[in-house]
Amino acid sequence: MIFRTFFFLFICLFLLSPIQTSALSFDPNFIISDYELINYQFLTQEKVQSFLKNSKGTLDAYETIDLDNKKKSAAEIIFNTSQKYKINPAILLTIIQKEKTLVTHQNPTEDHYNWATGFGCYDGKNSIKKFRGFARQIDQAAWRLRYFLEHPWLFRFKQGQTYKIDGVKISPVNQATAALYNYTPHPQSNKLFWQIWQNWFAPRGEENLEGSLVRAKGEHGIWLIQNNKRRPFHSKNVFLTSFRFNQVKEVGYKTLENYEIGEVMALPNYSLVKTDKNEFYLLADNQKRLLTIQMFKKIGFHPEEVIEIEETDLTNYISGEPIISPYPNGVLLQDKKTKGVYYVKDNIKHPIIDKVILETNLPYDQIVKAEPKELTELKTGESLKLQDGNLIKLKNESVVFLISNGKRLPILSGDDFEMLGYEWKSIIAVKEEVLELHPLGETITVTK
Repeated sequence: MIFRTFFFLFICLFLLSPIQTSALSFDPNFIISDYELINYQFLTQEKVQSFLKNSKGTLDAYETIDLDNKKKSAAEIIFNTSQKYKINPAILLTIIQKEKTLVTHQNPTEDHYNWATGFGCYDGKNSIKKFRGFARQIDQAAWRLRYFLEHPWLFRFKQGQTYKIDGVKISPVNQATAALYNYTPHPQSNKLFWQIWQNWFAPRGEENLEGSLVRAKGEHGIWLIQNNKRRPFHSKNVFLTSFRFNQVKEVGYKTLENYEIGEVMALPNYSLVKTDKNEFYLLADNQKRLLTIQMFKKIGFHPEEVIEIEETDLTNYISGEPIISPYPNGVLLQDKKTKGVYYVKDNIKHPIIDKVILETNLPYDQIVKAEPKELTELKTGESLKLQDGNLIKLKNESVVFLISNGKRLPILSGDDFEMLGYEWKSIIAVKEEVLELHPLGETITVTK
């Protein structure tokens, strides 16, 4: 069965590829910590100025009119803006370098200054003139990051969800990473951001523990430092699923105490496990779902996919619904007779009423042909909606809607649309029946 093959490959790749545990390796799911993004006291204005001078570009001597119509230095504009929106000034410096290399550029043009953070300048063209100017660029970049942190539901990429971006599967593990993908939706661009950040602002030595497996000297407990927190392993089996003991390094107890305790480390999502009581479970989203031997065979799981654990390893999981369908993780099925396509999860089929939903939500998923009888035996659920974050409009009409929490939120102002950093080319024209799938929500109004 195709579903079983995909599941098997997923588990094998997960288990055979060790998770990166070094802050020196780029992890597209974790670019910087939330604390690094909002640590607005990281640099003083004097330190910003000194940094610009030592970078040997031209920004240390650059002055321009700020938004309050007063002439100010680049360092003053960057620092004041960071304090206004409570965004780390080093983040703004990194964005400036990533977008226009302006921090180190020794012979910049006016465009380097006028589009310093790339805000409203999409792929080097189609620039929105009202965002032109150094001070405006710095202000919009900091405002946009802060606005996402306070209104994450208005943006496409969210913490804890998985997306395909430029062909790469991305699952932002924190708000800071999601914010950076919403600012620039390209993995390679965010890798450049990370490289600049690591070279300029990441801590050195023992303090640079992000992504590391550590234990305090003289103690047995192992922790994973992730998102500026220390996450404990309460089970040897959980640890050995993804890591090995030779990856663990010892640190001073006081160093470890600098990190707040985070969530307990769990087995990989969608793990198939067998307890010492000979019970099978599929683990998904902090739930343990009982799987009978009969269903195990019907799905076609292979014994090599099973992780043997102890009952105590499941202490932190809540009991979910038993698996009564060969499609616990979702699959696309097409009726061989009618050619209709459904998204099937568990024993419920969700009709896909239009090709645009299929191409937008599940562009990389394979469609499995199914006998009409198999589909008839499944319950029929709600039609599949467009994923949150999509921008849609009716053909031949001008009103744009953002899909958020399954509703359509009108954006009546072109200024609000552009302030949020949305691109006009990203709008999808849909039929009325697709629009009507999503109940009307509140109008989006941006305030600064």
